[in-house]
Amino acid sequence: TGAQIDGSWRNAIRDEAEKVVQKLLIKEAIDRSQLTAFLLRDNHSGVERFDNGKIKEQLDRIKEFKGFTLKNKRSVLFSSEPDVSILDKDGSTIAVIEVKGGTDPAGALERYGAAKKSFEEALRQNKKVITLFVASCITSEVEDRVKSDKTIQHYFNLTAILTHEDKR
Repeated sequence: TGAQIDGSWRNAIRDEAEKVVQKLLIKEAIDRSQLTAFLLRDNHSGVERFDNGKIKEQLDRIKEFKGFTLKNKRSVLFSSEPDVSILDKDGSTIAVIEVKGGTDPAGALERYGAAKKSFEEALRQNKKVITLFVASCITSEVEDRVKSDKTIQHYFNLTAILTHEDKR
């Protein structure tokens, strides 16, 4: 039972970290007046127009959305591998984001390795794709590896993003 509880807890942390990053991206698109519509998860081709008067209600329903569209015809998609993909007008992937919300330093290298595998696959499909690693726990060992890792172009500490406006 303890292992099941631990696994459930870790999944909840991961899911919450992903939702936080998704909301940050949505809010940034809203602040820049770029968001046009949400892509519905259950209806493969369904869209829901962004309504500035219903921002809170729409953000509260974030689990119903598989992404959103922008005025420049690009799309931001939420999935599991990678966690976030940014697609150009023609459907090609231009950027991917891996979010690792775990805070246990003992698992930091494992989370880094999982993100690296996702980035390697994205880079196999498009050598010009931009890769972003967002993690709650970046140990000094992980930071050293990330800095010399050619598959990770940018990395961010999620805790710093959430607690410091200048980092966000």
